[in-house]
Parts: sequence; C-alpha cells; structure tokens
Amino acid sequence: MRFGCPRAGALALLALCGFQATAQSLSTQEVMHAQIKSLYSFSPSTVTAQVRSSKSKQMDAFWDEIKQNKDRELPLLRKELESQDDPPFFFFDGSTLLLSLSHTPEDQKLAAAAISRTDLRDVQRRQYLFVVHGLAVQGIDVTPAALHILGDPKFEVYLPEHAYKLDQSACLLVALLPLKSDIWLPAVIAQSQRRPDLTAMKTLLLLLFYAQTDRSDQVLRTIATQEQSSKEVQEFAKTILKHERELGIGKKPSHQAEDRLREERRTRMSSISDEAMGDMEELTGKIAQARTPATHAP
Repeated sequence: MRFGCPRAGALALLALCGFQATAQSLSTQEVMHAQIKSLYSFSPSTVTAQVRSSKSKQMDAFWDEIKQNKDRELPLLRKELESQDDPPFFFFDGSTLLLSLSHTPEDQKLAAAAISRTDLRDVQRRQYLFVVHGLAVQGIDVTPAALHILGDPKFEVYLPEHAYKLDQSACLLVALLPLKSDIWLPAVIAQSQRRPDLTAMKTLLLLLFYAQTDRSDQVLRTIATQEQSSKEVQEFAKTILKHERELGIGKKPSHQAEDRLREERRTRMSSISDEAMGDMEELTGKIAQARTPATHAP
C-alpha cells in the first residue's frame, strides 16, 4: 500500500497494533468490520514514516487474506464499502483492493462511490486521479469522486514522463471529460450555485465552458452578472464568455459533426498527457463552432 505525503504526528503507538487476519480468517461481517476499524482507524498524513511502514505491512496482509479467500470474503468487503461510517482511508484502499479483484460494472460503481468518501490528505493525488480517470474511461459515473477534488485547492498532479503539471481544474477535466457531459453537468451546475472557494469556483466555471451546451452557457452568463458572485468570479466568467464568442459558437453548425467531435474528445481523453490536453482544447473549439441553437451535449 502506498501513502500520501507525510506529516509529523503523534500516533506512533499504532505501529504496535498487529494485523490478525492471517491468523483468523474474516469469516463473518462482524469480524471483517472489526478488523477494518482496527486496521484503518488512523490518518496516514498525520503519522510518522515508521508507523506508515508498519501499517502498510498489515494492509498487505489484509489484501493477501482477501485475495486468498475472495469467494467468501469479497462479499463482506463489498458490504463494508457500502458503509458510511468506516474509516476514510479504508474507502480508498478497500476500493483499490476491490478493483484489483473484480472488473464488473457493479463493483466499479461501488468503488467510485466509496472513493468519494476518502480524505484526500491521506492518498497520493496522482493515484487518486488515475483511479478515478480509469473508472471514467470504463463509462462509470465518477462525478462525486471527481468533484471531491474541489475540496483541495492545492490538488495537482505532476506527470514526470511528460514534464507536465495538472492543476485542480485540469485534474477535473481529466476525470470528467471521458464521460458524456450530461452525466456530470447537473452536479457541476449545482456546485457552482453553492459558491465554493475561489479556486473551486474557477474550476467549475471552466467545466461549464468545456461542457459546451446552451444550459452551461446560461449558467455562465448568470454568474457573470449576479450580485452574489464576487467581482473576481464575475470577471472570470466574462473572460470565458468572451473566449467562447471568439471561438465562434455555431460558426459551422452541424449536429452530425458536433456528435462526432464530442465522441472524438471523449475518446482522446482516455489517456492522460499534455498531448491529450492540447488535442482536447482543439476539439473543444471545433465543438463550439459545430453547435447549433438549443443544442445540448449527448
């Protein structure tokens, strides 16, 4: 198991808590639940490297136990991932365990929902993004897990193989654009109306732009003029709308071309790279020009 960035903490005694599943199988839901509570009731971001190393070994044993007895114990793991009161770190680690053992749409949906209850301070941001993106590419609705990123203004992922950094807004685009926009747009609109912090709000405005629908444009225009919006948010929305006009909305209207371009963009966003992001920008411009009045994304 790999953890996020370390922070000094005061929970070193956790290292003394050994994992018992190898000695006692997880034969019932009660045993599984008790083991998860014991193993995951800590925050990796607040403990020492020594504690994380000890806990990692225990989690490896937990994984091995379930892998060796998945017919009996995987249903118990699923039940815990449906819970609302298990430790936050379990929802990510348990979800990645489930995804390593099952590729069914039902389990992928379960993992996507559970991941959204993770404490982002306790996971590697790159790993989180790649898991969410991988599920989106499979057509799984990852909207809650993706929008969970809005809670971390400093969320960014560096791609060393491309010498390229994804900031919060770019990470949301990577996570959501493999999906049809009608899957995630309602939640983005709802979030924008809650007026989150400035970084999150700018990310939401950009998502509205990339949706390229009449509805998202309407929301942008409202935010650009409503008194409840801060001046900086209003100006950012106005800048986006100006950019749209410069792209030439409806310059080359064609339902057929628009549908084809949207599908091409979704396919292109199945990879994560600076090249994919560049192609996404170009395709978005073409989508804007191909739009026709009262056109909504499929």
